[in-house]
Amino acid sequence: MPATVRDAMSMDVVTISCHASVDTAERLLVQHELDELFVTNEQGHLIGTLPDYAVLKHRMADVVSSESTVESLMSRRFLVIAADAPLTVALRYLREHVHHRLAVVEDMRLVGRVTRKAVLRILSGTEAGISRQTSEPRIPRPKMSPASRGSSNLAVASDTMNG
Repeated sequence: MPATVRDAMSMDVVTISCHASVDTAERLLVQHELDELFVTNEQGHLIGTLPDYAVLKHRMADVVSSESTVESLMSRRFLVIAADAPLTVALRYLREHVHHRLAVVEDMRLVGRVTRKAVLRILSGTEAGISRQTSEPRIPRPKMSPASRGSSNLAVASDTMNG
């Protein structure tokens, strides 16, 4: 049976209310050594993420105010995936969108997170039905030709993919 997101996800997630102060968010980020918090509303639905760089940018702008809320800094653009989705789908999302993690949701309620490292741990074995490559990968080397000007000891790389 192919591996699912549930096989790789962690249910240990740190959330914060959209109404919480930025100071509280900063403390959570530091305390838990995170680079992002998941932001939820009163119903526990995931409504955004708060990256550490948004908090840092806020602090550097000298706008530090106990009245600033998470909602004012959070990103409403985030990717989610269902716990029963195939792990290969999570891998594709992580690769195509260059994210370190995905929020795992059921009915938009946050139930966990899956990271690139967790997916890699599962896929590095045969649990997902993907065989491991046993031979060294072939890395294309650029074709070299003498430089047109100057010393004949120089070489110019050409694109091997187009030639």
